[in-house]
Amino acid sequence: MARLNRVRRLVVVPARYLWASPTTAVGLVAGLCTLASGGRAQVRMGTIEFHGGFSRYLADKVHFSAMTLGHVIIGRDPWALDACRAHEQAHVRQVERWGAVFIPAYVFASLLAWKRGGDYYLDNWFERDARRACGEPDE
Repeated sequence: MARLNRVRRLVVVPARYLWASPTTAVGLVAGLCTLASGGRAQVRMGTIEFHGGFSRYLADKVHFSAMTLGHVIIGRDPWALDACRAHEQAHVRQVERWGAVFIPAYVFASLLAWKRGGDYYLDNWFERDARRACGEPDE
């Protein structure tokens, strides 16, 4: 069992980060903008969470509390990050599965939901999956 844990730590975990790295790179750009505009960062559950500054501005403009971009989560403020952490961590796991195609797939799922007459966000497959994964009601 110890050998299996060592292999997981040395191979599987880095492979997940590498596979998700194109999406994480987008998140790091948003994170750097956040830090440059007076925001803050914290490390939680294998992700870097940014809040304040640019992240608050973007959250206000686009109307979200928190958003996952690979292994980066940007949030309006630390309380929003606390409230949304389980949901956003579900998105982190999705990015670890989908890799570089996560962002296009997410956009496609939103367009598909909208084309079918649903809500682009609430009926997006990735959002419904994240709500199920963390025990939120699926609206």
